[in-house]
Amino acid sequence: MTNRLQVGIDFSLRHVMLHVTTPDGQPLATHRSFTNAVSGYDQAKQLLCALVRKQGYSGMDIAGEATSTYWMPFFLNLSQDSALEPYDPHLVLFNPRWVAWYKKSQGAQNKTDATDAYYIADKLRTQRPQADWVPQLETMPLRFYTRLHFHLAQRLAGEKCYYLSRLFLIACAYGQQKPFSDLFGPTSRQVLQQWHATGDMPVDVLAEQLDEWSHGRLRDPLATARKVATAYQESLDMPPAIEEAVQRCLNLTLTGIVALEAQIAEVDQWIAAEAAKHSGITQLATIAGLGPVYASGIVAELGDVTRFLTGEKWDKRRQRMRLRNLRDAEDAVAKIAGLWWPQNASGDFAAEDRTMSKAGNRFLRYYIIEAANHMRVRLPEYEAFYARKYREATRHQHRRALVLTARKAVGLIVGLLRRGEPYRSQEERRALAEQQRPDGG
Repeated sequence: MTNRLQVGIDFSLRHVMLHVTTPDGQPLATHRSFTNAVSGYDQAKQLLCALVRKQGYSGMDIAGEATSTYWMPFFLNLSQDSALEPYDPHLVLFNPRWVAWYKKSQGAQNKTDATDAYYIADKLRTQRPQADWVPQLETMPLRFYTRLHFHLAQRLAGEKCYYLSRLFLIACAYGQQKPFSDLFGPTSRQVLQQWHATGDMPVDVLAEQLDEWSHGRLRDPLATARKVATAYQESLDMPPAIEEAVQRCLNLTLTGIVALEAQIAEVDQWIAAEAAKHSGITQLATIAGLGPVYASGIVAELGDVTRFLTGEKWDKRRQRMRLRNLRDAEDAVAKIAGLWWPQNASGDFAAEDRTMSKAGNRFLRYYIIEAANHMRVRLPEYEAFYARKYREATRHQHRRALVLTARKAVGLIVGLLRRGEPYRSQEERRALAEQQRPDGG
């Protein structure tokens, strides 16, 4: 049995709660509360160091629960504190869901910070993960940027949905006529901000105005003007007071949409600048359609993929333990992203419908699915796979085909990151294989 101090920490906004035990589970310090700040960190550190020295342990294992962002400053300080190096600290970070499941397996208990710290320490002692937590400092800035991009993109989608729901009140036929390919494009915005003024214009005058607003980019301004005029004529009238209020709401919401788009563009510039420092992003960005933003989002969440190859795994076919391979790493990444379909079977029963887990890193899942959506448009191999899965589905065809395409893309992403290679098309791979084939092979 290891001769190391076992420490469980529960984090909250104001406090950290410590529970310290011996390797066999005997409590040494329980219900110790410290402020989640510099003074509390120093006091907790002094306590742990004193216990290691007094009890004669060879080091300390410290586990925390990844509660929001409350854990991060404390844990980063633990990992960077040179004063702790003589005590050989090993850090473990638990998913809160894992801790909740572990607590349920122990029977009904009170829900308090003190009991949470105990269960974290007990899980560390009895179900320690194979890999310790190591701060990915080189990708952490990038992670903040890509998660901000995700946050802004979600807000932008919500604002656009809100705008469309209100737009229907005064221009219910606009979405039916579809005068512009992008309803939120610059020319369409000009029309919607001056809905009545543009609707009352003669068609030929409106065509000239649209051509001016689009800077001559409309293929057929007259045809577009006719669609706008038809949408205006076919839209049901609203009482003037209500219409004015709705138009004000639309204009203000549109201002917010423009501001969000500007913020996303600025964040994307930060991402592109940071991405240039990471070779893995450069490799992924060679996949047609990905670009630096999606590639950065994936790399920022995955970090070093070699960590998925550490340790051993039970081989059912050979009935022995073996080293993890690239396929095991691919499966691990898919699980982390929630892109897998757990079996539901008991006895002779096996459920035919298997739903996608979605339990995992939602940021990683978002970027992989968005990347797959671009890959299916640009890469023939993924376009054919998507089309086949679309035909096989009886409902939710696009969603089902897209997530299956994303699951297929995980293998390519993990392979490129592991080998440090750029993407090659099927033709390029065949040509390379021919070049590497020995003469007469």
